[in-house]
Amino acid sequence: MNKNRENFKKYSNDLYFHHLLVENERIRTLICQELILDREIVSTKLKNAQQYGKNFYEKKLILDILAIDDVGDLYNIELQTYGLNEEILVRFELYNAELLRQQVKQGEDYTSAHVVRSLIISYGHILDNPPLYKCHFRMVDDEHHIVYPFNRMEITIIQLEYINQVINEMTSFNQLMYLFKNEKPYDKIEIDYRIKEAIQMYDKYISSEESYLEYLDRLDNEILLRSRDRKIKEANQKVVEEKQKAEEANQKAEKEKKKAEEANQRAEKANNEIDSILDETKESIIKYIKMQFHEDISDFISTFSKQQIRNLQKHLYDFEEFEELKNYFQKPKGLSRKVCK
Repeated sequence: MNKNRENFKKYSNDLYFHHLLVENERIRTLICQELILDREIVSTKLKNAQQYGKNFYEKKLILDILAIDDVGDLYNIELQTYGLNEEILVRFELYNAELLRQQVKQGEDYTSAHVVRSLIISYGHILDNPPLYKCHFRMVDDEHHIVYPFNRMEITIIQLEYINQVINEMTSFNQLMYLFKNEKPYDKIEIDYRIKEAIQMYDKYISSEESYLEYLDRLDNEILLRSRDRKIKEANQKVVEEKQKAEEANQKAEKEKKKAEEANQRAEKANNEIDSILDETKESIIKYIKMQFHEDISDFISTFSKQQIRNLQKHLYDFEEFEELKNYFQKPKGLSRKVCK
């Protein structure tokens, strides 16, 4: 027997599980009843039985059963063959919240919303603390051990790995879980009639070639979906890496820009200091000429370059007469050469 056929014939085949809950109301109600102990569920109906997509472009490849009971409470049931992880657990929280929100239309009384209960039947385990067969979660005050009043969302996790914890409490529900975990019924006690129905439906299901082909289609879809998801993940990772590179380049450019701005500021400060010194030098020269020669050269000196001002300052005391200084102004190169006495 090939591997695909072998897995198809297991009770853990979630296509069979889906088929079982869709077609058998008694078993569906048995599972829902496990989630509520203060009243008896009279009946359940399918509200939205999610089917496998026929091709890999249909993202939904998870077999959720959404049922509603006779008083309107909702039950979301899922079999997880690959174990649990953070993504799955968060998805259940969000799905519960969405189912709760959808019940109340704008303007209606919020108290009309019915309880949403989710059940995860897991072949793997994640709740190592504590490692329990059944864990029931709802909002509660941990410090005072007070349950949130009028709680509308609950999640129950069954970890089949720990089925032996209830080996002495083989209720009808636990018998069903035992069947799924061990691929055979618990025969130490009388087998519940609903478990017998599940076995009969299983025998009929695995003998159907159409069901097997559907199972193979599902495997193909999962392979294509995983391949697509891997490519999307790789593409997203590449986008992240390119974005990171761009951010690093921008940061580097910002640093270089900042350095250039700081350099420009330093240069501007230096130029301002030089201009301030030259202004002071010009004022000193003007005052000296006025004092020494009784002449005002403010208009003349305002047109001098920085170098000319420096040269004039350097040779200012070489001139004994103003005419000598004036003649020097009229030379082609101005004050660019040294004055000789």
